[in-house]
Amino acid sequence: MLRFAEEILLLLLNEGSGATEEIAVPEPVLHHTLAGAVLMELALEDRIDTDLDHLIVTDPTPLGDSLIDPTLARIVETPEDRNAEYWVRTVAQYADQVRSDAVARMLSRGVLTSADDGSISLARSVARTRQYPSGDGSPEQEVRLRIMRVLFGDDIPGPRDVVIICLAEACGLFRKILSRDELKDAQDRIDLVLKMDLIGRSLIQSVRQFKPKEDAVEEKGDPNLPVVKGLPILGSALQAGRNMTEFIVESYRRHGPVFEVNLFGIRAIVIAGLEANAFFEKRGKFCLRNHEFWMDFTRELNVSKVMMSLEGNDHLRYRQTSAPSYSRTRYEGHLDMAIDITRNSLAEWEPNQPMWAVRALQGIIVDQLGTILTGLSPRGYVESLHVFLDTLLAVRVTKQRPMFLYARKFRRARQRIDELCKQILADHRPGGPRHEAADFVNDILDLHENDPQFMPETDLNIAVLGPFLVGLDTVAVSCAFMLYALLKHPDLMERATAEADALFANGNPSARDLRKMDVTHRVALEVLRMYPIVPVLARISANSFEFSGYRIPAGRRVFVATSVPHFLPEVFPDPKRFDIDRYLPERAEHKQRNAFTPFGGGPHRCMGAGFADAQILLTMATILHHTELALERPGYELQIGSMPTPRPSKNFKFKMVGRRN
Repeated sequence: MLRFAEEILLLLLNEGSGATEEIAVPEPVLHHTLAGAVLMELALEDRIDTDLDHLIVTDPTPLGDSLIDPTLARIVETPEDRNAEYWVRTVAQYADQVRSDAVARMLSRGVLTSADDGSISLARSVARTRQYPSGDGSPEQEVRLRIMRVLFGDDIPGPRDVVIICLAEACGLFRKILSRDELKDAQDRIDLVLKMDLIGRSLIQSVRQFKPKEDAVEEKGDPNLPVVKGLPILGSALQAGRNMTEFIVESYRRHGPVFEVNLFGIRAIVIAGLEANAFFEKRGKFCLRNHEFWMDFTRELNVSKVMMSLEGNDHLRYRQTSAPSYSRTRYEGHLDMAIDITRNSLAEWEPNQPMWAVRALQGIIVDQLGTILTGLSPRGYVESLHVFLDTLLAVRVTKQRPMFLYARKFRRARQRIDELCKQILADHRPGGPRHEAADFVNDILDLHENDPQFMPETDLNIAVLGPFLVGLDTVAVSCAFMLYALLKHPDLMERATAEADALFANGNPSARDLRKMDVTHRVALEVLRMYPIVPVLARISANSFEFSGYRIPAGRRVFVATSVPHFLPEVFPDPKRFDIDRYLPERAEHKQRNAFTPFGGGPHRCMGAGFADAQILLTMATILHHTELALERPGYELQIGSMPTPRPSKNFKFKMVGRRN
């Protein structure tokens, strides 16, 4: 088995000429990287352990390895308590010896070969087979091939590959051995590997500080930009993970409308407040884009585009095709159907049986969306839709989890989703029962027929799946939050129930009746204010720009925290108080400019806002009219999960204690 120091040196070999000088890494950087490699070797061999402040010996027994035993001996002989940074600096002083020893070992093993002029290169057998010779008869895969398979394929990295990737990234090596386009494609995968559980994180952090200066300047941008303090490596990931909204609001109060955060090694500039929302509406389309955040999503599905990934005219065209289906008018034309779907679901609720609010509401909302917009009920597919979307968001968009944790469940869910898509498309092909319907799927198929380059056949599955996915983490979650608010405020529950009974007093309501709802509508608005589904919008700065006195360079992650004004007392007095009177005409706090943004902003603002508003009102009114509900645990206080987006946690359960009407 080659050691980390040896494999780092092999990564420096130029594939064409084999000359190590061809890939220039500043000498101090290389020295500290080799030091980190030796220490990481000792950590994985259980000879040392590290935390933020200490490096300790757990086993002083030599390994019989001339490359790493001298360092172990130095650590054992030093009685003072030293940290990882100290030992990285100390071992770096002997890096030239480590380097020459490593090269000599690889020459003797036949991994490298030396020319008459003293230059070295990969041995011919290694270059051709991509394997290293091994004394025990089990050849080892060449490091560059292993790493590239991890970065550009689906290979799950082993612990040693994780270390190599972290060391290579820490010293800026990937910028040397990958093209700009390759690095762009691989960066999210690199970031994901950096998050994986890894012994000796403090060693990697100590090496990272010796990256080339140009890298540090690019990461930091404006040197005067306020930075939210956090833990080494983790940054502010723990606080943000508990409640992203509270973390961003608190950081805004402390640092102002622009600041930098570190979330597990991912650095982003946050712009927040009324000023940020105004900037986003006016100049966002010129300065910010979101294509990069959806690249892995589209790659996973093997499609060329999804609406969220598009910019400019392509986005506008796709949006114009879909907008009629997601309009309030489209939903209001199917109120009877939506009511029947909700009633059918309620009929299946067992009395006094605890139910997770999110899942109970997802079933109703997705059934309505699928049936109204595609003519096909997704009943029986809700769990698969949930796994499919949550996995893609957590793994390919927000990068919160590695795919191998979900691979098996995701494959099963995807097979089920493919079945659903095939059925939808078959129903809408010529001769199918929905071929002549005026619905979302036929609009997409018309776009495909008229311009197959813009809407290729390979993109049809994810395109027609849209109606089944848009409500899972938006409308359904908002309804779950609304249910909690009503159960926690009996006076509002009583008023909203009376309003629901009045709505159905003469049979199913009309669109005009629905638009006259008052109390229920104001409850919904307050829920959207207090429990934003998307507290920040992730973008990339397409061009450098000035904001609030700071220069934001091009190519940086930018989080637009559109929901921050929802929690500012100067905008919404006593913002933590659930108060539906904020929306009375005499107060109308939500109508302040740039203050209320529950559906996002800019060119990607949710085009289904009117549809969602009507769906929330009708669904909740139907539930209140037909059922009497209670919390499973009286006195329960809401806990909010953040994976992959904010939602009531699974311990928010309710039960139907009686049927009405």
